[in-house]
Amino acid sequence: MTLKWGVLGAGSVAQRRAMPAIQKATGAELHALFSRDAARAKQLAAEHNATTSYSSVDDLLSDTELDAIYVSTPVNLHCKQVIAAAERGLHVLCDKPMALTPQECEQMIDACNANDVHLQVCFLFRFHSCFQQIKAWVDENRLGQIVHGRMPFLKKYLLTANEWRAQPDKGGGGCLMDLGPHSVDLLRYLIGEVTEVSAFCDSTIHNYQVEETGGILMRFQNGAQGFTDLSFSVAQCDIVLELYGTEGAVSVINDDGWKIHTYFDGEKQVTASQYEDLYQYQFEHFAECIATGTAPIASGNDGLKANIILSAAYQSARTGQVIQCT
Repeated sequence: MTLKWGVLGAGSVAQRRAMPAIQKATGAELHALFSRDAARAKQLAAEHNATTSYSSVDDLLSDTELDAIYVSTPVNLHCKQVIAAAERGLHVLCDKPMALTPQECEQMIDACNANDVHLQVCFLFRFHSCFQQIKAWVDENRLGQIVHGRMPFLKKYLLTANEWRAQPDKGGGGCLMDLGPHSVDLLRYLIGEVTEVSAFCDSTIHNYQVEETGGILMRFQNGAQGFTDLSFSVAQCDIVLELYGTEGAVSVINDDGWKIHTYFDGEKQVTASQYEDLYQYQFEHFAECIATGTAPIASGNDGLKANIILSAAYQSARTGQVIQCT
């Protein structure tokens, strides 16, 4: 079964990663894309071998040949556009963060359920073989009881005043909202449900309207603690993930490619990982879910849970209080 995809929001990420991945993926075909500028839309369609292009969202969603929509627009548009796609019977892959608020996430899930369409959220790290292996080790109790997890997501990314990520009403926040969904979701995927959150946010270097640096401390239902440190303003960070348990430890380091460092039974080992196109894996998994009814690796409910944690983090940063995640 081959799904014909429409790309809603053919920006830089879609151009560099998503649309090339659709072309490579088994069970996927790039049928149409949207850009507000008609000439630009036509040019991008030619560059990425899309069948057609649109400069109107409604025209894109009304294309009767489409099976699925990849939503890669500013966050404030996700809820309205996902609901509109669902109401036209289109399956949806929504970029992270899923929406501005948990309430919007719930509306999106309800719309997809009501129209019997498939919904996934772009939590790409879940698809990497490193984290699939670590998840298997956790489930097999190789690490014993998990005590602590950490995922730093620190990079240099200078915001410009006119881009949507720099505008709180469009992006919902800064590094916590842009980078945090990945790390919060992966820690939850590996460790379990989050019950409490404490956080700090700052923008002391560039004085953006949104936070450029922040940290989220999470307490998990199983007693573990986790931390994600996030920033747009650091020169470099090689640590991808650290996970510590009573019987073992695992870390993933970016050192000329990702390497898994393990400590099991008193022995240390290092295993190298090759480059993996996580977008390609994601689109192929999406097609498999549609064809077989397989439950998605990253569901709409996972998007909602991450949004609840992020909402609690912002509340904690504002009030200085520990916030319950319910």
